[in-house]
Amino acid sequence: MRLKIRFSLGTSTAQQCATMTPGELTSPSRLRVFAHTQINTPWWVQKLLGRAFAPTAAEYSQLQSGLFEGDPVMDAYVQARLAESPGKSDWREFHQAFNAPDPQTLEGSDALHHLLRQATALPAWVDTTLINEGVDFIHSTGRTATDVLRDMALMGGYLMVAFNKTLILTGELEKGAAPRLAGTAQWWLKVVSHQANLPGNPGLHATLRVRWVHALVRHQLKNNEQWDSQQWGLPINQVDMAATYLGFSAVMLLGLRKCGIVVTPRNSLAVMQLWKLIGWQMGVKEEWLVDTEQQALVRLRQFLFTHSPPDESTHRLAAALAGEPLSRTYPRLETIRQRFAYLKHLSSSWYLLGPGLFRKLGLHSPTGPLLALLYVPAQAVVHLALRSTGPSAQLQIRWGRQAQELAVAELQQKTFPERKPTISTNAN
Repeated sequence: MRLKIRFSLGTSTAQQCATMTPGELTSPSRLRVFAHTQINTPWWVQKLLGRAFAPTAAEYSQLQSGLFEGDPVMDAYVQARLAESPGKSDWREFHQAFNAPDPQTLEGSDALHHLLRQATALPAWVDTTLINEGVDFIHSTGRTATDVLRDMALMGGYLMVAFNKTLILTGELEKGAAPRLAGTAQWWLKVVSHQANLPGNPGLHATLRVRWVHALVRHQLKNNEQWDSQQWGLPINQVDMAATYLGFSAVMLLGLRKCGIVVTPRNSLAVMQLWKLIGWQMGVKEEWLVDTEQQALVRLRQFLFTHSPPDESTHRLAAALAGEPLSRTYPRLETIRQRFAYLKHLSSSWYLLGPGLFRKLGLHSPTGPLLALLYVPAQAVVHLALRSTGPSAQLQIRWGRQAQELAVAELQQKTFPERKPTISTNAN
């Protein structure tokens, strides 16, 4: 991935906020005032989650400081390398570390070795047995998991306006939805694999590369006068990174249930443990990591207090993602299959997000949720039947993984510009 780093002699608001201590911070305007976060939580939700959604004073303070905090370890490495080679950035040692049999023995800068020590030392809470169970469960869900991540987690993420500002200012919006979706899907395949996230393995390497890109983006936007930290906080901050990792875990589990997949308490714990490790390797601090879905749902609801209402950027990004299937290539009946995939994903987003959130994206589904609902009974029956016995469960895991690989392969076959659907005039 190539990224241009722009330098500025001036001091932006992001640079100023990055050097402030928590006591000196003022809330960015994207964060609601404390009184407006004290919402009522239905009694049955409180019973299910064990607490109310409203943050305590301490949790609100954590949100406030988290919006101004990046990834200290990776940010320090990036700053050290840029200081050593201000004319032209030299990242060869970073990439060579992943090809070395033992990165710790590689000759490199002190900043690199500090990063590698932090990234390759597994925390005491890591449960590899549980993580492997999480991988198996996600594999067993097949293409349903990739559809949920695309149509619910990613599409719903565009409702969070602060995320969109980063895409716009780094030029990612102009690149189209297909490259972004394909890149994310490739990374997801690498990390959702057995042993992939242990030291020396490809999942961890892929995550560290993404983490490095995030640090470069933070550096770039801190020098961009268009980035208003008084409004948005620090680019790709701890709150936004935590929300992203929970999208891959808790939001996915919610979507799978809506699609008829049975998620047992053990399955839930396993998936959350897998993504807790991936989130930590991505640079999310332990104070933002959670162990259960219940904790994740509380966090996600509190994160909504840090985002403004959907705007024009929401509609542009949602329309680009919705139109992505129209640019897929198929060996036969291409136009028909493109149109069917387009309608199916729109219907899926309508069903998974609900009509209210779907309309806020500025989209329209000609079939409503009907097309998505047609798949739910069959998915439920097949998944439950195959997982009931040992041999069939193993087949389900293997076939499911193959289906996920095929879904990602389809995203890599773009040969012409994406066509975008018309944004609904009835959106609000």
